[in-house]
Amino acid sequence: MNRQNMSSVSLPVRRYSSARSNLMLMMVFTLVNTVLAALKGDIYFLFSCYAAHMSAVLGREFYDLTGSVPYLLIGLGVALLVLLPYLVCWIQSKKRRGWLIAALVLFAIDTVMLAVDALAMAQASFIMDLVFHIWLLVSLFLGVRAGKAALAEQAAPALEETTFYDASLGGEPDTKCLGQPQEERKYRLIVQAMHGGRTIEVRRSYGLTELVIDGRLYGKWEGVSESSYEIVARVDGHEIATRFLPTGKQTIEVDGEIIAKKQRLY
Repeated sequence: MNRQNMSSVSLPVRRYSSARSNLMLMMVFTLVNTVLAALKGDIYFLFSCYAAHMSAVLGREFYDLTGSVPYLLIGLGVALLVLLPYLVCWIQSKKRRGWLIAALVLFAIDTVMLAVDALAMAQASFIMDLVFHIWLLVSLFLGVRAGKAALAEQAAPALEETTFYDASLGGEPDTKCLGQPQEERKYRLIVQAMHGGRTIEVRRSYGLTELVIDGRLYGKWEGVSESSYEIVARVDGHEIATRFLPTGKQTIEVDGEIIAKKQRLY
């Protein structure tokens, strides 16, 4: 990416992309180190997962002691199993910030394991490993912090490109997508409906009700105590709304017609 393109990308997007790139780089170096350890190579690259590398090292040591190939294969297998969750986190984090949080937690545990062994063995060779571990932790942490804004920014333009409004035809323009619905807090799916090939959901978390269409946020209402409210959006020329009535009924309406409703108890 050239300097001009970099300047046009916002800081949250850059940080989130950088965190994911660094996570992938760590997996690549770990895989190389794992193979080298199994082959008893003398080269070792920093920026690796400690648990995966040590699994391969231990497998090689047991193989050297016993001459039994299964020990070598088990060491390699465990190393790959350790890396697998990181790969899943990297793939899923493209659209879900929570998976980057999971990667941060996993690598924090790996860093603790490295620090414990470094203190137990009191070897200076661990210092650079710790430095790179801390650097990646900081990168992942910054990516997690920027993730919500970055994903919302990436989602909104993609939707805008699929909608078209011609002012000469009259009517109202479509509602601009607000990005991704919140995923940090646990939410309840209050009511759901299908219309015109689109999935319409009303989600409720503590103090927040969201109108979600095809996984994207189009409107929200904030308040801990609910009495009555409505959230309205226009998508593809249709007015899509959810209303909470004083009787406790939650509805989904399209162009004024109720297509789904639910009597809520709380």
